[in-house]
Amino acid sequence: MKLFIDQLITQIKQKHTPCIVGLDPALERMPESWLKEQCINQQSSLTDCAEAIYQYNLMVLDAIADLVPAVKPQSAYYELFGSAGIVALEKTIQAARDRDLLVVLDVKRGDIASTATAYAQSYLPRKPKLPLEADAITIVPYLGQDCVEPFFEEAIKWGKGIFVCVKTSNPGAAIVQEQKMNDRYLYEIIADLIKPALAKSIGEFGYSGIGAVVGATYPEAAQKLRKQLPQSLFLVPGVGAQGGGNEGIKACFNPDGLGAVVSSSRAIMYPHQYSAADANRDTIRQAAIDLITQVTEILEFTG
Repeated sequence: MKLFIDQLITQIKQKHTPCIVGLDPALERMPESWLKEQCINQQSSLTDCAEAIYQYNLMVLDAIADLVPAVKPQSAYYELFGSAGIVALEKTIQAARDRDLLVVLDVKRGDIASTATAYAQSYLPRKPKLPLEADAITIVPYLGQDCVEPFFEEAIKWGKGIFVCVKTSNPGAAIVQEQKMNDRYLYEIIADLIKPALAKSIGEFGYSGIGAVVGATYPEAAQKLRKQLPQSLFLVPGVGAQGGGNEGIKACFNPDGLGAVVSSSRAIMYPHQYSAADANRDTIRQAAIDLITQVTEILEFTG
């Protein structure tokens, strides 16, 4: 059983990039011309809308599959369309696998005891085969140690990954995550919850799949967390549409150029919203190449 972390780093090395693409299919962001081609309007059924978001995902996957090691579907965009949306998510996961992409499922689950275990078993086990099986998932840790442990145990059992929301990219997070207890921020205390699981999940490259979500929008926090969790993989949102800059990205990596994956969703899926270009396979691919180039330049400068 090859660990998720080793599969991911192998793909990062082969494709020469730590960038991944978020799959956040929102009908209101898609070009009107494309929606017309799909016969989608305000009267369309949930089933038709769900099929449309799946078809849009296929266009994105075909554009970026050879460029990046993984994709990150955000579950909420699929749940919006009920059971039809879940089917679209299942088909998207399978389509990503068919293109040799790893899947980080952004579900941000968080509960305790048997409920946390049930959530973990919905997404992580390799056997029995489940349609929503992912290579890694995101979780929210604010119910404490008995919230994160069931997820860690299931991930370690199956060689999967967990990304704990430690210092997220949204501005409103500061009111919680930057509360101080003595001389430490709450996000530093949350990061300590990850440490006990690290030694049980170190792969051949010296990194653990038990990682943290660390936004590129807070460079100083990222620097602290990188020192605190040197062997953890960081999932780095906040790039592109959320405005995360070069310093925030750079702070999430170790000197070896590893230790983080940089995720961008809207800026890649919807290039027409950020330039005069239409959204199609070519412009989506170019948006991904632009992100890869930006991050490559940052890492080369760091090295």
